[in-house]
Amino acid sequence: MKKIELIWRHILFETIEKKHSRFQQQQLATHFSVSSSTVNAALAPLRRLGAVRVGGRGFDVIDYEKILYHWANIRRFHRDIAFSFRLSHPIQDVEGQLPPGTIPTAYTAVRERFGEPPADYDAVYCYHSDPSVIQQRFKNEITTGKSNVFVLQADPSLSSYQTLPLAQLFVDLWNLNDWFAKDFVRVVKEAMDGLLS
Repeated sequence: MKKIELIWRHILFETIEKKHSRFQQQQLATHFSVSSSTVNAALAPLRRLGAVRVGGRGFDVIDYEKILYHWANIRRFHRDIAFSFRLSHPIQDVEGQLPPGTIPTAYTAVRERFGEPPADYDAVYCYHSDPSVIQQRFKNEITTGKSNVFVLQADPSLSSYQTLPLAQLFVDLWNLNDWFAKDFVRVVKEAMDGLLS
Protein backbone atom coordinates (compact mmCIF):
# COMPACT_ATOMS: atom_id res chain seq x y z
CA MET A 1 0.00 0.00 0.00
CA LYS A 2 1.01 3.57 -0.54
CA LYS A 3 2.01 5.74 2.42
CA ILE A 4 -1.06 7.92 2.00
CA GLU A 5 -3.23 4.81 2.30
CA LEU A 6 -1.60 3.97 5.65
CA ILE A 7 -2.57 7.46 6.81
CA TRP A 8 -6.16 7.04 5.57
CA ARG A 9 -6.39 3.69 7.35
CA HIS A 10 -5.14 5.21 10.60
CA ILE A 11 -7.57 8.13 10.36
CA LEU A 12 -10.48 5.76 9.71
CA PHE A 13 -9.44 3.37 12.48
CA GLU A 14 -9.23 6.18 15.01
CA THR A 15 -12.51 7.72 13.85
CA ILE A 16 -14.56 4.53 13.59
CA GLU A 17 -13.13 2.21 16.22
CA LYS A 18 -11.70 4.69 18.74
CA LYS A 19 -14.23 7.52 18.18
CA HIS A 20 -11.40 10.05 17.90
CA SER A 21 -11.86 12.44 14.98
CA ARG A 22 -9.36 15.25 15.70
CA PHE A 23 -5.82 14.89 14.37
CA GLN A 24 -2.57 16.84 14.16
CA GLN A 25 -0.63 16.65 10.88
CA GLN A 26 2.74 16.64 12.64
CA GLN A 27 1.72 13.78 14.93
CA LEU A 28 0.73 11.71 11.90
CA ALA A 29 4.01 12.53 10.18
CA THR A 30 5.94 11.43 13.27
CA HIS A 31 3.81 8.31 13.77
CA PHE A 32 4.44 7.09 10.22
CA SER A 33 7.97 8.50 9.88
CA VAL A 34 6.97 10.49 6.81
CA SER A 35 7.30 14.12 5.84
CA SER A 36 4.57 16.64 6.53
CA SER A 37 4.19 16.98 2.75
CA THR A 38 3.17 13.29 2.59
CA VAL A 39 0.50 13.92 5.23
CA ASN A 40 -0.68 16.97 3.29
CA ALA A 41 -0.81 14.87 0.10
CA ALA A 42 -3.01 12.36 1.95
CA LEU A 43 -5.29 15.15 3.15
CA ALA A 44 -5.59 16.98 -0.19
CA PRO A 45 -8.23 14.73 -1.80
CA LEU A 46 -10.08 14.46 1.52
CA ARG A 47 -10.29 18.26 1.71
CA ARG A 48 -11.58 18.43 -1.87
CA LEU A 49 -14.27 15.89 -1.01
CA GLY A 50 -15.28 17.78 2.13
CA ALA A 51 -14.40 14.77 4.30
CA VAL A 52 -12.08 16.73 6.62
CA ARG A 53 -11.93 20.28 7.88
CA VAL A 54 -8.38 21.60 8.24
CA GLY A 55 -7.67 24.42 10.66
CA GLY A 56 -4.37 25.57 12.12
CA ARG A 57 -2.11 22.55 12.58
CA GLY A 58 -4.90 20.05 12.92
CA PHE A 59 -7.95 18.72 11.16
CA ASP A 60 -11.29 17.13 11.99
CA VAL A 61 -12.98 14.25 10.21
CA ILE A 62 -16.46 15.41 9.28
CA ASP A 63 -17.50 12.60 6.91
CA TYR A 64 -15.77 9.25 7.40
CA GLU A 65 -17.75 7.64 4.57
CA LYS A 66 -16.17 9.92 2.00
CA ILE A 67 -12.71 8.86 3.17
CA LEU A 68 -13.73 5.20 3.20
CA TYR A 69 -15.19 5.17 -0.31
CA HIS A 70 -12.36 7.28 -1.70
CA TRP A 71 -9.81 4.79 -0.35
CA ALA A 72 -11.90 1.84 -1.54
CA ASN A 73 -11.83 3.20 -5.09
CA ILE A 74 -8.13 4.10 -5.03
CA ARG A 75 -6.94 0.83 -3.43
CA ARG A 76 -5.24 -1.65 -5.76
CA PHE A 77 -5.72 -4.74 -3.61
CA HIS A 78 -4.46 -7.26 -6.15
CA ARG A 79 -1.12 -5.47 -6.53
CA ASP A 80 -0.26 -6.46 -2.95
CA ILE A 81 -0.75 -10.19 -3.63
CA ALA A 82 2.65 -11.82 -3.22
CA PHE A 83 1.57 -15.42 -3.81
CA SER A 84 -1.57 -17.22 -4.87
CA PHE A 85 -2.12 -20.94 -5.25
CA ARG A 86 -4.74 -23.64 -5.09
CA LEU A 87 -5.40 -26.11 -2.28
CA SER A 88 -7.94 -28.90 -2.50
CA HIS A 89 -8.78 -28.82 1.23
CA PRO A 90 -12.06 -27.35 2.49
CA ILE A 91 -11.63 -23.59 2.98
CA GLN A 92 -12.16 -23.69 6.74
CA ASP A 93 -9.44 -26.35 7.05
CA VAL A 94 -7.08 -24.04 5.19
CA GLU A 95 -8.02 -21.15 7.51
CA GLY A 96 -7.27 -23.32 10.53
CA GLN A 97 -3.80 -24.22 9.21
CA LEU A 98 -2.56 -20.69 8.54
CA PRO A 99 0.76 -20.12 10.35
CA PRO A 100 1.28 -17.68 13.25
CA GLY A 101 1.61 -14.06 12.19
CA THR A 102 -1.08 -14.41 9.53
CA ILE A 103 -3.71 -11.66 9.45
CA PRO A 104 -6.88 -12.83 7.69
CA THR A 105 -8.86 -10.40 5.57
CA ALA A 106 -11.93 -10.53 3.31
CA TYR A 107 -14.27 -13.49 3.84
CA THR A 108 -12.23 -15.24 6.51
CA ALA A 109 -11.95 -12.06 8.58
CA VAL A 110 -15.71 -11.48 8.42
CA ARG A 111 -16.40 -15.06 9.55
CA GLU A 112 -13.87 -14.81 12.39
CA ARG A 113 -15.07 -11.41 13.56
CA PHE A 114 -18.83 -11.68 13.10
CA GLY A 115 -19.59 -15.41 13.16
CA GLU A 116 -21.81 -16.93 10.48
CA PRO A 117 -20.83 -15.40 7.11
CA PRO A 118 -23.60 -13.90 4.95
CA ALA A 119 -22.76 -16.29 2.06
CA ASP A 120 -20.63 -19.29 1.22
CA TYR A 121 -17.15 -18.45 -0.06
CA ASP A 122 -14.39 -20.38 -1.77
CA ALA A 123 -11.18 -18.40 -1.24
CA VAL A 124 -8.86 -17.32 1.57
CA TYR A 125 -7.20 -13.91 1.59
CA CYS A 126 -4.64 -13.04 4.23
CA TYR A 127 -1.69 -10.79 5.03
CA HIS A 128 1.71 -11.82 6.31
CA SER A 129 4.88 -9.83 6.88
CA ASP A 130 6.75 -12.66 5.13
CA PRO A 131 4.34 -14.19 2.59
CA SER A 132 6.79 -17.00 1.77
CA VAL A 133 6.07 -18.46 5.24
CA ILE A 134 2.53 -19.30 4.10
CA GLN A 135 3.72 -20.64 0.76
CA GLN A 136 6.22 -22.85 2.64
CA ARG A 137 3.49 -24.08 4.99
CA PHE A 138 1.42 -25.47 2.11
CA LYS A 139 4.14 -26.20 -0.46
CA ASN A 140 3.50 -29.97 -0.52
CA GLU A 141 -0.27 -29.56 -0.82
CA ILE A 142 -0.52 -27.10 -3.72
CA THR A 143 -2.52 -28.42 -6.67
CA THR A 144 -3.22 -27.16 -10.16
CA GLY A 145 -6.22 -25.03 -11.01
CA LYS A 146 -7.69 -21.66 -10.18
CA SER A 147 -6.08 -20.10 -7.08
CA ASN A 148 -8.12 -20.10 -3.89
CA VAL A 149 -5.46 -18.89 -1.43
CA PHE A 150 -4.14 -15.35 -1.81
CA VAL A 151 -1.30 -14.11 0.38
CA LEU A 152 -0.73 -10.37 0.54
CA GLN A 153 2.35 -8.53 1.71
CA ALA A 154 1.55 -6.88 5.05
CA ASP A 155 2.78 -3.34 5.49
CA PRO A 156 5.00 -2.75 8.55
CA SER A 157 2.33 -0.93 10.58
CA LEU A 158 -0.46 -3.48 10.07
CA SER A 159 0.72 -5.58 13.01
CA SER A 160 0.32 -2.58 15.34
CA TYR A 161 -3.46 -3.11 15.26
CA GLN A 162 -4.88 -5.85 17.49
CA THR A 163 -7.18 -6.97 14.69
CA LEU A 164 -7.49 -5.94 11.07
CA PRO A 165 -9.13 -2.49 11.10
CA LEU A 166 -12.73 -2.53 9.90
CA ALA A 167 -11.93 0.09 7.27
CA GLN A 168 -9.16 -2.10 5.84
CA LEU A 169 -11.53 -5.08 5.78
CA PHE A 170 -14.19 -3.02 4.01
CA VAL A 171 -11.74 -1.69 1.41
CA ASP A 172 -10.29 -5.16 0.75
CA LEU A 173 -13.75 -6.64 0.22
CA TRP A 174 -14.75 -3.70 -1.99
CA ASN A 175 -11.92 -4.64 -4.33
CA LEU A 176 -13.06 -8.24 -4.83
CA ASN A 177 -15.28 -9.06 -7.79
CA ASP A 178 -16.89 -12.26 -6.51
CA TRP A 179 -20.68 -11.98 -6.75
CA PHE A 180 -21.06 -12.59 -3.01
CA ALA A 181 -18.49 -9.98 -1.91
CA LYS A 182 -21.22 -7.33 -1.75
CA ASP A 183 -22.96 -9.26 1.05
CA PHE A 184 -19.74 -9.22 3.09
CA VAL A 185 -19.22 -5.50 2.39
CA ARG A 186 -22.69 -4.85 3.78
CA VAL A 187 -21.92 -6.71 7.02
CA VAL A 188 -18.76 -4.67 7.61
CA LYS A 189 -20.45 -1.36 6.76
CA GLU A 190 -23.29 -2.12 9.18
CA ALA A 191 -20.72 -2.87 11.90
CA MET A 192 -19.00 0.47 11.30
CA ASP A 193 -22.29 2.36 11.32
CA GLY A 194 -23.21 0.58 14.56
CA LEU A 195 -20.02 1.76 16.24
CA LEU A 196 -20.71 5.35 15.26
CA SER A 197 -24.42 5.44 16.09
